[in-house]
Amino acid sequence: MLDKSKLIAQLHKVADQLFADKSNSYEHIRALWSAIIADPLFLHKVKRVDNAPWPVPLWHENLGQITDVSCYSKPHVVLSVDGSQIYPDRHHVSPCFLINTGSVVLPYAHQAQKVELYSMPTVFVVEDAGMPFTTDMVNCKRQELELQEGLVLAKRIKEAYVHCPLVSTLLFDGSLIFWHLSSKEKEIRDLFLHSYCALLHELYSEKIVTAWYISAPKSKELVNLVRLYLCDFDPTKKEAYEMCNAVTDTTIMHSFLPSFTRSIVFQNGSSISDYYPSVVRPYFFYMNVGQEIGRVEIPAWIAHDECLVNDIASIVLDQCTKGDGYPVALAEAHEQAVIKGPDRDFFYHFLQKMIIERGKRVSVSRKSLKKRGIQI
Repeated sequence: MLDKSKLIAQLHKVADQLFADKSNSYEHIRALWSAIIADPLFLHKVKRVDNAPWPVPLWHENLGQITDVSCYSKPHVVLSVDGSQIYPDRHHVSPCFLINTGSVVLPYAHQAQKVELYSMPTVFVVEDAGMPFTTDMVNCKRQELELQEGLVLAKRIKEAYVHCPLVSTLLFDGSLIFWHLSSKEKEIRDLFLHSYCALLHELYSEKIVTAWYISAPKSKELVNLVRLYLCDFDPTKKEAYEMCNAVTDTTIMHSFLPSFTRSIVFQNGSSISDYYPSVVRPYFFYMNVGQEIGRVEIPAWIAHDECLVNDIASIVLDQCTKGDGYPVALAEAHEQAVIKGPDRDFFYHFLQKMIIERGKRVSVSRKSLKKRGIQI
């Protein structure tokens, strides 16, 4: 039970840290960004740095270029897939876990097709998986299933519209950059990275336009450019860029991007992206959707096509406008995928029922039973 009076005391204790005034630092960072934009040799200097301890992006357009974005008005279809899970629980009846994927199909300005909303649960037996499935491993598997379901869905919709082709866009929530694999053991990293990249490459082969949207991103790739500027391109001078530690890219973009505009497209410079096939290497741009700065990530084959980039930006803006600041397709996919408390209880209850019907002994830890019904 939470002791609210003690909590209030603790919050007052850290209030100065929680609500520190950083406006002066933010303004200084923004001024530095303006100076970087004005330096015609800045990209050349960045390319000469080979010892940066953080991801440094690259670009081909004018760094200060801002592109207007308007809502997409032509007939089109937006697809989305999201996932949720019940992790393996050693206190419960069986060594298994559940991944539930939610999918949506939202056709716009096309009366022949209807909205589709559905979910697909998949149960995995831990012993058959061939590896210990920790929370992180389940998350990796969930992302694999999201890509698989997205590919299957997009191919089906592509075939359904073969006689009346429309712009079709597959949206995912989160990042195209598989940051979580960077810290994994080589065996695990290679296993999932190979699977992810194979699916991304098939999306490319099918020419399925795909993008990833991050709401309120905490990325610091543009901030890393400011760090290089402050340390005169010598990352070992850490004291020179300490002021950047509490700043994110959105700090820069809030003052740089007016509503309904986007930045240029950047190439991600993380070490994990070096493992991607060149056609699906991650790129990104920032966009002011009106209520927030969002980050849109796209594979290289789309990033190199300005018309596709503009289409994606327009569709994302239209989705955010319809969804009160967040893409409506992503919100609906999440609602289809999310596993709520009663769903979780049903999952475990039915597992126990199946075990009893098969004459097996129900094995539930005393801790689990105690949590379900505490007695004094």
